[in-house]
Amino acid sequence: MAKKIILLIIFISLPLLSQSRDEQISKGIDYVYKVQFDSANSVFQSLIQQDPKDPAGYFLISMSEWWRIFINKDDFINDDLYKSKVDKCIEVCDARLDANENDEMALFYKGGAIGYRGFLYSIRENWINATSDGREGLNLLKRCLEVNPNNKDAVFGVGLYNYAYDLAISKYPFLKAMLFFFPKGDKELGLNQLKDCSENAKFSKTEALFVLCRIFLQYEKNFPEAQNYGLRLVQLYPQNPVFNRYLASSYIGLAKFNEAFPMYREMIAKGDSGVFGYSSKKVKAECYYYYGYCQSHMGQPDEALNSYQKALSLSKEADKDEESAVQVFTALGMGIVYDQKGNHDEAVKYYDMVIKMKDIDNSRQTAQTFKDKGYR
Repeated sequence: MAKKIILLIIFISLPLLSQSRDEQISKGIDYVYKVQFDSANSVFQSLIQQDPKDPAGYFLISMSEWWRIFINKDDFINDDLYKSKVDKCIEVCDARLDANENDEMALFYKGGAIGYRGFLYSIRENWINATSDGREGLNLLKRCLEVNPNNKDAVFGVGLYNYAYDLAISKYPFLKAMLFFFPKGDKELGLNQLKDCSENAKFSKTEALFVLCRIFLQYEKNFPEAQNYGLRLVQLYPQNPVFNRYLASSYIGLAKFNEAFPMYREMIAKGDSGVFGYSSKKVKAECYYYYGYCQSHMGQPDEALNSYQKALSLSKEADKDEESAVQVFTALGMGIVYDQKGNHDEAVKYYDMVIKMKDIDNSRQTAQTFKDKGYR
């Protein structure tokens, strides 16, 4: 019986052992974007078992945990686990750097691990730790590029910094003082570096596509470019909820309501079925808002009001400290639909609601104008 078990273990392990290290890494990364985290971690753990001193497996496990968090950012339950995985990666990298301060892979994986931890800190609005990690991660990646200027995966991290520097200062003016001693960024250079990585990087091609899609969708408001990257991502990983949401949002930006509408209908169904990445109240509220937005532009005002009402209820439950953009613009959308139906008195109730809410993208003034003059 024992011999049979040993033979079974060997048989199961053979596919991984027969693959090269790079093939195993690519396979594991593929699992991450497919939202198959247990399968990904199994591959990465195999890399660690093959060579416990190689930081690759430790870094990739931390990235698997990072994506698990990013898909459901409102759940803090995995933050400590993720940080412990980063700490382990740093520990392994430091051991190699003690032996050789120019160890390219140790510099790369330590810089990447610290940089992405900084990204999480920025999501959590812990700006002191975010800027500290950003600086250290950037310095390590630059040292990596001094050792090997052709490491496109390290270029990805530098390119992300180059783009994000100006964005951070413009979006969060209070960061200007904190970033005073940081090297200046170069937005256009950063975009070009990210585009280069999306085509030529060894392991970070998909991550570069994702970042470019996010940039063009949320910051550049270049919806044709966002759509191009979103389509590529969804074609590669149709099961990834972030990629689907980005593509659908790009369709909204392009007023392609016939394309966006079925995507949001499917995402709502997945949310109702409890599918990971779609079932949180914030994501469901977002999907119902855009679903209603499509309906309002497709000649379905009553259906739009129904969807908007669900979005408003969900966002009120999900928003803890202050109103989210979804809650604000759902209320504004309801006012607009009532105006379109010829019921201005009812519309005013929602315009007044928006006026009392947090001001987002001039929402209060917009609501006041519609209240005074009606939506035209």
